[in-house]
Amino acid sequence: MRTALSVLILLLAGCAGPVETRVSSSGVTAVQAARLSFDKDISGPAAEAQRLIVKGLTDKGYHIAEPADHSLQVSVSDRPSELTLHAGDAVLGAAPKRKLCAAREYRLGVTITRLSDAMVAYHGDAAEYHCKQKLRDALPFLVAAALNDVGAPRGSYMVKRRR
Repeated sequence: MRTALSVLILLLAGCAGPVETRVSSSGVTAVQAARLSFDKDISGPAAEAQRLIVKGLTDKGYHIAEPADHSLQVSVSDRPSELTLHAGDAVLGAAPKRKLCAAREYRLGVTITRLSDAMVAYHGDAAEYHCKQKLRDALPFLVAAALNDVGAPRGSYMVKRRR
């Protein structure tokens, strides 16, 4: 009984701590307020993420307009956290080293590409592990983290927040 209680306490403690958002951003340091276009024929979590991203970018001075000078691409993934994702020899998403209850990893990518020469003006990724939280509930936090560095990319870092 005592061992079972100890295991339960450890499992709950593993899920009770702060959420760690892994962020990576790159691109140019001075993205001018741009006219953006994006794919309007998407659905599910990617559509919700795109809606939040468009709102975040318009709040930062971007405009949704045709003709556009930049293209917006959004990617969303939801995978079991025990899987490690590879592209050739590169590790795209490593399984956590020590997570007692992380059942899912949610990842969001935002790319803004200049249409005149296909230069990536900005790319931001945000990823989190979650035990119980649904993807739709994590999306606002992932979007905020992925867009935080637009105009001033900072590379890779970690942000912590309370559940």
